[in-house]
Amino acid sequence: MAKQVFRLAILLTSSVFCKQTDSLKSSELSFRSIESKVVEISATVELGDNSPSAFKLSLFPRNSPSEILISRMFFPDDTIQVILPENILSTDTLGNIASIEPIGGPYETLYRIFTKSSGKIDLGNFKIKKKSDIIKLNIIDGINLNPVPMASVKIFYAGKIIFYGDVDSMGYKRLRIPVNRNDQSPVSLRIDTGGNYPIWQENLEVPNGTSSKTIPLYKLHVEKGESIYKVVKDLSPFRKGPENGSETLFLLNIGDLVSVNKVAGDRMFGKVRIDLYEKQSFNYFEGWVLSKHAELLKNQTPEKAENN
Repeated sequence: MAKQVFRLAILLTSSVFCKQTDSLKSSELSFRSIESKVVEISATVELGDNSPSAFKLSLFPRNSPSEILISRMFFPDDTIQVILPENILSTDTLGNIASIEPIGGPYETLYRIFTKSSGKIDLGNFKIKKKSDIIKLNIIDGINLNPVPMASVKIFYAGKIIFYGDVDSMGYKRLRIPVNRNDQSPVSLRIDTGGNYPIWQENLEVPNGTSSKTIPLYKLHVEKGESIYKVVKDLSPFRKGPENGSETLFLLNIGDLVSVNKVAGDRMFGKVRIDLYEKQSFNYFEGWVLSKHAELLKNQTPEKAENN
């Protein structure tokens, strides 16, 4: 009887010990299973001539922008880097958004879409931009209404170029005009098509926010025997007669076009087109310009001019 009781005690002790051992193994496995991989997300910032006092980096799912995963402040000299659990990122392709909000000035919040990956994610370079009003510009031919591609666009303010670029193949360009400007100083738009159309320049009315503007351009009318010349010197006199001291009708600038039909020594006689009444109409004026102030337009010959 005593031997049976002893064996039973041994079995119960072994059973309890085994259960405790299994419980420890199970707990260890459970602990390992809830460990999460982490991902390191980094970015760089290009200030240019801007001087924000700090940046706020925020990450959120693309399909739920109100669900902020992390938001952290950085100073300009800081390394922009955050570490967070990998499994909180959206698994959708380009399903996550990073935003950098500059603090301490009228700057735009910048966004970058990215896809979840393991280990490290480099968001790339963010270029700080001043907050701007946007004009969606379309340039078309005033006769056939076709888009005018690859024209050069410049915006001047207070004597400086504040924006420049080329329109695309459909004559489209987003113009960015900084909001921190003096409304008393005009914003001027200049469009140069490389000689396909006369230079277009006007003071630009800039509405707040985003707006659209369509500008029609008109080719210079060229008659038989005339050739198109492009002015190569700013403030070139366009005179009423060929003689020295003749009345100056107005001054021409670089890029202006002259339809020339007569050459006399170092002077050329032709016509230019001047826009009138806030570009609602135009008129042609005839006069003389020095040959050294203009050059024959590339790929433009009298024979080709006849077909314009």
